[in-house]
Order: sequence, then C-alpha cells, then structure tokens
Amino acid sequence: MVPACPCTACGEPLPDAPGATVLACDACGTAHHGRPAARRLVDPDWAALPPKATARYADDTPDAVIVPDAVVPFNVERREARRLLRERARRRWFAPAAFRRVDQSPSFRAAYLPYWVWSAWTHSRYRAARGDVHWTQTAQGARVRAMLWRPAAGAVDRAFADIAVPATVLLEARMLADLMRDWDLGAAVPFAPGRLEGRWVQRYDLEPEVGLALAKARMAAEVEREVRERIGGDAQHVPVIDTAYTGLSYRLVLLPVWLASYPHRGRRRMVAVHGETGRVVAGRPWSGPKLAAALAIAAIVASIMFFSLG
Repeated sequence: MVPACPCTACGEPLPDAPGATVLACDACGTAHHGRPAARRLVDPDWAALPPKATARYADDTPDAVIVPDAVVPFNVERREARRLLRERARRRWFAPAAFRRVDQSPSFRAAYLPYWVWSAWTHSRYRAARGDVHWTQTAQGARVRAMLWRPAAGAVDRAFADIAVPATVLLEARMLADLMRDWDLGAAVPFAPGRLEGRWVQRYDLEPEVGLALAKARMAAEVEREVRERIGGDAQHVPVIDTAYTGLSYRLVLLPVWLASYPHRGRRRMVAVHGETGRVVAGRPWSGPKLAAALAIAAIVASIMFFSLG
C-alpha cells in the first residue's frame, strides 16, 4: 500500500476528495490546487498505449492510480541534508529568521516526487524557407539590406529518451524544474513498496496524458531547433513541422528529495535538498527589517563620510 498524499507545507496527510480542484489541509490550512480529472487530453498516441497496472493509495481512496515503475534511491542521508540546509541558510545574511532555522523545521522530511518519464522515436517532415541577407546599392550609392528567401524542405529523425515531466502541480513549477536538472534516471531501480518505508510519497495529480502533451512540446522544441540548424542561413521561417511518434512509452518514476518549509509573509515557503546530489533549491527570501537596518546604517556612514570630507 502506497502512503497517502502529504501536505507539502506541514507533511500531514491530505483529505480524500476525488475530483476536487482545491484541497485544504486540515492541519495547517494550506490550499493545494490540482487539475480536475475531467480535463484530460484526447491524443491518438495516448489512446494506442497499453494500460498500466493500478493500485490504491489508501484503503479509503476510491480511485485506483498507476503503480510507479521505478524509484531513484536517496544518496543524501538526513543528517547530511540538514547540514546542507544549515550552511545555505547561514550564508543568507538578509534572510528572515525563520529561513535561517529551516533545518530545524518540523516539516523537514524525506519525500519522493512523481515524474512521468517519456521515450519515443520521431519522424518529422518540414516545409520552410531559408533567408539570406542580401545587400544592394541604390543609384545614389546607399547600401540597402534585404532578405533573400528560398524554399527549404526535408525530414528529421530523432530518438528521445528520459524526457522527464513533473507529475504534480502541488509544488512550485520553478522548484520542480530546478530539481529536474541533475537527477540520474539511469540510477533508478524497480519499484517495490518496501523502498518507500519511512519516506513521504507525493501522489501524482497531473495525469499521464497531460504529461504526454508536455513531453511532446519539449520534443517539438528540440525538433524545431534541429530543423533550423539544417536550414541554415541568416533567418528561417518554419510554418510546418509534421511529426509522427513511434515506440512511444512512459514510466512513472519517483525521485528523491528532502523537503522543509518555513513561514514568510503569511504563507509557507518550500526549500528542497536534492536527494542524489545534495544541491539546495530555495528562493531568495529577504527580511524587511534587516534590509531597512542595513540601508539606515549605509545612509549614516555615507553622511559621516560626506561631512568629514567636506
């Protein structure tokens, strides 16, 4: 049995409310915004994929969910994660006091975040135009810059592997994207419930077919970049790229992270320690009183120097 979905602020289990788009934590009141299951995308490539095994997160959860395929183990243990948080906090002189004690937060916990990991081969045919700068000279001797356009067409074949898409919207998108930069998906091991012992598991709330749309967008951007490189020239106009996907597959992979939160300006702010590399991912909170005091001191010093030089 997979653990219940925890609150990302305080860690307490969230109430079960199938179909709800907003859940309020009973313990701390934090609102969690999700995506309604009714808004699933209809994609022929998705419809052609075989179904995956499902299970229930808890005995009282009516909806079955996809069972994870793999887990990336923790390389950073609890004591080391606390030390890394403490060092980061101490380097932020103008951070609020709550942030400087974030390593002692009661919300500090080991968690697994869900990601949809996609692979595919793509065959893309494009119709485009190549632009080359062309200089002409007027009768008066002035040089005029123009763009000479020529048609271009062709095909691009690509193999994509391990396109990871966050499967939750309950954490800040910037933090999820930052964490995703250096996870080693090659270190993933087959999923077994025992591997989750003592860890929180963030249940996915972004459905896999939505993840497919996001993965295709990333693949399309890579294909377009290669198309423009092949066309060359000083400018490219690429109105049409038709892409077919084969060998499409996906996995639900749980990736390790240490999470903690602290109060700041009336809300909870998250801090994360990468479970493999130990990299700390946090915003840049500023303490208003500390900044005001520093500016006041700077103004006093500037005044003293001004009058002493005068």
